[in-house]
Amino acid sequence: MNPSIPAQRFWLWPNLLSLDAPVVAVLWQLLFARCFHAEVNAVAAALLALAVWLIYAADRVFDARRGSDLPRHEFYRRNLRLVVPVWTVALSIAGWLAWTRLSAGLFQRGLLLLAAVALYFVLVHAAPLRQWPKEAAVAVLFALGASLTAWERVRSAADVATIFLFSGLCWINCVAIEKWERRRAQWPVSMAALGVAAIAMVLLYRARPVLSIAETASALAFVLLDSARDRLSRDALRVLADVALLSPLFFLR
Repeated sequence: MNPSIPAQRFWLWPNLLSLDAPVVAVLWQLLFARCFHAEVNAVAAALLALAVWLIYAADRVFDARRGSDLPRHEFYRRNLRLVVPVWTVALSIAGWLAWTRLSAGLFQRGLLLLAAVALYFVLVHAAPLRQWPKEAAVAVLFALGASLTAWERVRSAADVATIFLFSGLCWINCVAIEKWERRRAQWPVSMAALGVAAIAMVLLYRARPVLSIAETASALAFVLLDSARDRLSRDALRVLADVALLSPLFFLR
């Protein structure tokens, strides 16, 4: 592992190891399932966590090979020989779980999402476009994956809107991290987050109060982070941007 990270900065390891995104995904999976009255078992949660880790780890490896010097990409570049066998084992476990333990409907929806992820990798890494909105694509795929088990329970425009707004939060997370790391303050993180909060509370509170409040809480957390960006280190901002998406912890009891 990278020996340059002091032991007292242990809080950086979940981000470097790509473990924060699976945690966020599973928490929102559970919240969507509870609010939409869908069933989520341990297999579906474990499979989502594995899938998200596999995607994020692969994405960072490709970014590292393209020369990115960001800490998370540098970590994968330095530890590629260890990451590859772990990634292979995780892929094998995920494939076995999906093939043997998922219902037919969930398996088919997962295949559709897998095809979208494969297209993402082709467009972003195999044939990269200069203006490709990578952050937006990641946000949409992440939100669809987190809500996958609840798709069959979506009944109204408000249900669709909650998933759409969650993708907006994920997009803010991706773009904010990129801007904060490079100290580019011109992108209006606070305005985008306040927009999500306003839509959630004004338009969705009556239909989906729990999801509305959770999304508003995460949006306001981004506002607070953006206001404090000059007083926090890049490492702290990167980690706290993911912490901002942990609002389901307050509603899962």
